[in-house]
Amino acid sequence: MSRVRVPSLPPLHINSGMAKAPNIGIEVSEIMAAAAMLMKPKDLQKYHDDGFKGLVQFIKEAKSLAGTKKFVFGPGLQSKAMKAFQGQNGKDITNTNPPYDEWLTAVIQGISAAKSTREWAPARAVESGTKITSLVCKSVFLTGDSWPDEISKFKVDAYGFQSYNSSDIVLKFPITKPKGGPGLAYYGISLKKKPSVKSPDPTIINKAFDSVLKSQPEFPKIQKKIADARETYFARVVREAFTKKTGPLLKLKGKSKLPADNKSLMKINIKDKTDKNKNRKLVDLKGRGGVDLKDTSVKGQSDVSIFGPITNDPKTSMKAYVNNKLAGTDSVYPEMIKVVNKYGDIFGEGLLNLVLKKNLYKEIDEHQFAFALITGVGEVNKDGNPKRALETVQAKGLYTVLCGLSALNDGGKTKYEVVMNEKANEESKGAKVFMTVMKGKIPVLDLQLRYKGSFAGGTQPQFFATMTYQFVRILKEEYGKKCETP
Repeated sequence: MSRVRVPSLPPLHINSGMAKAPNIGIEVSEIMAAAAMLMKPKDLQKYHDDGFKGLVQFIKEAKSLAGTKKFVFGPGLQSKAMKAFQGQNGKDITNTNPPYDEWLTAVIQGISAAKSTREWAPARAVESGTKITSLVCKSVFLTGDSWPDEISKFKVDAYGFQSYNSSDIVLKFPITKPKGGPGLAYYGISLKKKPSVKSPDPTIINKAFDSVLKSQPEFPKIQKKIADARETYFARVVREAFTKKTGPLLKLKGKSKLPADNKSLMKINIKDKTDKNKNRKLVDLKGRGGVDLKDTSVKGQSDVSIFGPITNDPKTSMKAYVNNKLAGTDSVYPEMIKVVNKYGDIFGEGLLNLVLKKNLYKEIDEHQFAFALITGVGEVNKDGNPKRALETVQAKGLYTVLCGLSALNDGGKTKYEVVMNEKANEESKGAKVFMTVMKGKIPVLDLQLRYKGSFAGGTQPQFFATMTYQFVRILKEEYGKKCETP
């Protein structure tokens, strides 16, 4: 495949203060990684080695490639993606001094991701009986909410989720087709990024806590038990806020009374006169002061101090008090974990399926489509040059992950369970909790739960997941090798 020719650029320099890139509604690293897969490996290495000038040259070529038929966008993505090649005030980024440091970083991460992908894909092709004839892709696809027609059959709605196939990019390699089949030409990439190889692994997924169980028949029953545990806890926190021995945060005004039952207590809405009459549950009040529960309207709330300011002192701020409770030993999370571990195997399997896509090949022909988690690595210094030599993180192909999970199979002797990570929780000062999915004595996934926004109603904490280093070690160390048995 011929390389797009790019005219040479005039000499460029960069200021010490790098410009911040705007949010264009799509990950720029995905655009750059896709474009890199249309370039020759030796050219990518040269762009990286040439520093700032080489990264800008890459952007110039990537822009040219993004305008060809080889670069296919999901509906509505092209106009967003092309903004990655604009500089300040809508100018061409290659003529802007300086280009955005975040997008220069995205170039390095895209080159790194492409190199990692090219180490993985040929070995995966051979496993399937297909041979990739060139490391330069025929086509690349950006997915989004709706996938391009050519690859739409690989978009899977399953297990209670749209796009269970979480590929950000789909790559089409030129192949030698095996007899009797179309062969493995399409490779889906879920792209993550981090500054360096030694940086903590990026989160694989960010979902509402109970979304793990959407496809399980037990979901409604378990969801209700978790909701009941959450409601009981937060109702107790609200009652404590009115009766604290060190000085109550909230006081009843007029003839107000707290409802005797938790459900009624948690349903109370207070109109926030400082924020466009927004409804706030008692547990979501921010400051301290008097609350009129007889008249919950804006007119009834004469004490605006209940709406703020927020301080870091749990003695002066309701928000800080609730956060402090969540970060301490008296937290809602242990109560939720009791419910989780009663159904530990269901949760464990659900988490592995959602985070690692362990059932994807039950939905898609594995001889036509392969899937991997790819991490692009890199960052720039104040002069716009790569901070270090080109780094890569080994791709975590689904075959490799399934091999690792198979290695944990001990004939049913142990079940999955979710346990608190006591060390991480002791070190944490935020309103979050750290947990680990275990299979016997082997940690498989590290989880972090934290509330974003409201604590009340049906709001679920979000969970963030990464593979443990112990599980990553079980995965095969080099392509073509079997995974290790723990």
